[in-house]
Amino acid sequence: MPESTDSDTISLSEQAAEWAVCLSGDQISNKQRADFETWLALDPRHREAYEQIDHLWRSVTPRKQKSRAGIKALLGIVLLLGSLYGLSLSEWLADERTGIGEMRRITLTDGSHITLDSDSAANIAFDTQQRRIILYRGRLLAEVVPDSLLTPRPFIVESRDGTARALGTRYTVDQTDHDSIVTVIESQVAVTNRDHPQQSVTLQTGQSIRLNSKRIHLPEAASPFAASWIQGRLVYQDAPLDQVIRDLARYREGFLKIDEEAGRLRFTGVLPIDNPAAALSILENALPIRAKQPGKWFVWIDLKT
Repeated sequence: MPESTDSDTISLSEQAAEWAVCLSGDQISNKQRADFETWLALDPRHREAYEQIDHLWRSVTPRKQKSRAGIKALLGIVLLLGSLYGLSLSEWLADERTGIGEMRRITLTDGSHITLDSDSAANIAFDTQQRRIILYRGRLLAEVVPDSLLTPRPFIVESRDGTARALGTRYTVDQTDHDSIVTVIESQVAVTNRDHPQQSVTLQTGQSIRLNSKRIHLPEAASPFAASWIQGRLVYQDAPLDQVIRDLARYREGFLKIDEEAGRLRFTGVLPIDNPAAALSILENALPIRAKQPGKWFVWIDLKT
């Protein structure tokens, strides 16, 4: 890099922007060019991050010539927005994004489909070797068709924590704050940990698994209603209320939190995802809880006293 930098403490976005600033100068030394190529070769994500910065800069300015001041200003805006809204550069520049409360089904070039849930972001990276979906945020359903090419390409959904390679047709991948969850609706999916590729599990229909940067957990039986959100509703059978609230929170603006004791209650029923307020009313009528809303953006749920 232009200066020695610890990649564990400085984000890829910042590293890529520093290189963009360095390479925007009129005089670029052979050493700088060689160091840049070395940095690109260290990790495939480096090239992706640099291309995203470069693409963003070109998309917001008509000038062909990049300026150091302009790139620095652009990086400042990106980092500020990311800190305010919790979005990384990759999420801002993702090929496909949905807002809160929005859901979208996308037809891919091979005839497969992905459906992005509320508040999600993903890139579509198809080439001659593979069909890859990179999930940066939220949740998606993949509906995979056999590849039509002479040499079939694997279909892979990549999350922060690992990959889920289709061995069949339908499955969901959910990237939460702490881990990723893969659930197989039909057929089989091979799940592999990103940092520990020797950890790999093949899931069958009706199975679900959690994985994070350290390990893959054991497979579990998935809820038969795991993909009910595709129909615009959340269906539960004896589910812990804290999980219900976490699910519902993705469909509304602001913060939706629940008291630990209330979160241990169980819920069976159906909630609409297009009307979170109505969903909260259903929960209040079904369980001994109350939803307090001191402001527009915050709802606190606890037990009735």
